[in-house]
Amino acid sequence: MDLKFLYLLPVFIACIEFIIYYEFTLNKTNKNFIVLYITTLASNFGYAQSIYSNTMEAAFSGILISYIGSIFTVLFVLIVVFQLCNRTLHLPYRIFLVLYAFVIILFIGTTKDTNLFFANLRLNHKYGLTILDFDNGPVMYAYIIYLIIITFSSIIVVLNTIFLKKKVSKFSLCILLCLLIMGTLSYLIPLALKLKINLISFTYVIMETVFLFLAVRSNMYDLSSNLMSVFKKREGYGYIAFDKKKRLLGCDKFATQIFPELKDEIIDTQISKNAVELRRMIDYEENDAKWIDILEIDFPIKTKDERTFICNIHPINYRIKHVIGYLFELRDDTKQQNYIKGINLYNQALSKAVEDKTRKITDIQDSIIKGMAMMVESRDNSTGGHIARTSDCVRIFMEKLRQHKEFPWCTQKFCEDIIKAAPMHDLGKIAVDDAILRKPGKFTPEEYEVMKTHAQKGTIIVGEVLKESEDKDFRKLAINLAHYHHEKWNGEGYPEHLKAEEIPVEARIMAFADVYDAIVSKRCYKEAKTFDEAFEIIRADLGNHFDPEIGPIFLECRPELEAYYTNALKED
Repeated sequence: MDLKFLYLLPVFIACIEFIIYYEFTLNKTNKNFIVLYITTLASNFGYAQSIYSNTMEAAFSGILISYIGSIFTVLFVLIVVFQLCNRTLHLPYRIFLVLYAFVIILFIGTTKDTNLFFANLRLNHKYGLTILDFDNGPVMYAYIIYLIIITFSSIIVVLNTIFLKKKVSKFSLCILLCLLIMGTLSYLIPLALKLKINLISFTYVIMETVFLFLAVRSNMYDLSSNLMSVFKKREGYGYIAFDKKKRLLGCDKFATQIFPELKDEIIDTQISKNAVELRRMIDYEENDAKWIDILEIDFPIKTKDERTFICNIHPINYRIKHVIGYLFELRDDTKQQNYIKGINLYNQALSKAVEDKTRKITDIQDSIIKGMAMMVESRDNSTGGHIARTSDCVRIFMEKLRQHKEFPWCTQKFCEDIIKAAPMHDLGKIAVDDAILRKPGKFTPEEYEVMKTHAQKGTIIVGEVLKESEDKDFRKLAINLAHYHHEKWNGEGYPEHLKAEEIPVEARIMAFADVYDAIVSKRCYKEAKTFDEAFEIIRADLGNHFDPEIGPIFLECRPELEAYYTNALKED
C-alpha cells in the first residue's frame, strides 16, 4: 500500500491553520505585505535552487517550490492591490481563488507521479545556467487561466478606482497600474518568444520594490496606523489588560508606576487581594455597574502620592462579536483635577465677593428707601412712627403666616420681600401738598380726595426708585403695596375699587398693618383705641374691609402685637 499520499494531510492541515492565523490574528494593514514578501522569497529561492542544481531531482524540487511560491505571490498581489485601492476582496471570491490555488498546488506536488502539470522533464544547460525544460500538462493551462483571472482582476479594480473613487491616492494607483502591466508583459513576452529563460524572479523583485514604496505611502493614509503611532508617544497614559475572568494579561511600564504591586503579579492569574486599589478597579462590575460589551466606563483612582487617574474600560475583541477581555486605560488627571479645584476655589471666592457686594448695594438701597419713608413721615404731623410700626407689624404677621402651610404663596422670599417693601407703602405722600399733609385736624372732603392720590403717586415713585433693581418680583410687589394698600375686600376702597382676590395679596396683608396701627395710635384728630377695640373692629370687618381668609391669622398675632405696641407707643 502506497502511504506517501498521507504526507499531503499535514500540508493541508498546515495550510488551514495558516488561513485561520492570517484571518483572525494578523494586523490588517501589514499582514498582506508580509505574506506577499514571504511567498515571493520562496518563489525566487526555488527558481534559484533550480538554476544552481546539477541533478534532475534538485532542479525539479527547486522548480516545484518556485511555482508553489508564485501561485501564492500572484494571489497576494491581488489582495494587496485591493487593499491599496481601499476596496474589499469579497470572501466568496477569495475562497474561490484560494481553493483554485490549492487544487493546482496539489497537482504540482504530485506531478512526478501524474505528469498532469509537468511532463517529459529534461535538464539542459544554456548560458552557464541549468534549465529544466518540460512539456505543459493539462493542469498547466489551469494555472495560466488562474494567472489571467488574477491579472485582469487587478487591472480592472485599479482602473475602476482611478475613475470612480475619490478618497484614494491617484498617484499611487497610476504607479500600481504600470507595475501590473509590466508584470503581465514580463510573463507574456518570453512565452510568446518561446524563451527558455524565466525572468519572473527579476519581475517579482521590481514589483516588491514598488510595493515597498506603496506600502510606506499607504501607511500615510491609514488612520489606524497613525492613531497607533500617536498613542505610543502619548505621555501620562498607562494600560492594563485582563481576560473575561479578570486574569492579568499584561501591562505597560507606566501602569506599574501607578500600581507598583503589578511588578509582583503573575500573568494569567487573578490580582492578589493585597492590591486593594487595583482590586477595586477590577471589581467595578460587582460594586457599581454591569459591564456591557460596548460600554466604556470612567471612574477616578487616587494613589498614595495624591495623584488622580481616570480609568477608562474598553472591551477587547478580535474580529469576533463576543468580548474576550478588557483593556484598562489609565490617564493621569492630576493637573486637570488641581485646575478644576483651583477654578472652584476661585469661583467660591468670586461668588462670596459678589454676594458681599450685592448685600452692600441692597443695604444702601434699603437705607435710601427707609430714609425717604422717614422723610415723608416727618412731614406728616398725624402719623409719627407709623412707618417703623407698620413694618414691624407686617413682620409679626408674616412670621405667623409662615407657620400655616395652607398658603403656598407664602414663601420665604415672599415674606422677606414684603417686610422689606413695607416702609415704601406711603411714599406717594411725598407728592402731597404740605398744607394738606401737615394739617392738624380732619380733612375736608376735598382735602381727603387729594390725600387719596398718594396711592397712585406712590406707584410712580416706587417704580422709579426701583427701576434699576434686578429683582423684578420685588419691584412689582413694592409697587402693588404702595398702589393697593387702601383697597377693600368689598370693592369700596381706593384708588381702583378692586375687590376680593383682585387685590394683590401683599396689599391685603399691608392693609391689616396699616389699619391696625391707625386704630391703636393717637392721631391729632383722634384718641388711640384699646387693643380689645382694635381687634374687635378688625374682626367685625373681615369680609368687608379685610381678607376673610388670612384675617383669622392676623387675629392670632394679638399677643405679639400687644407686647410690641405696648413698648413702641410708650417710646413714641
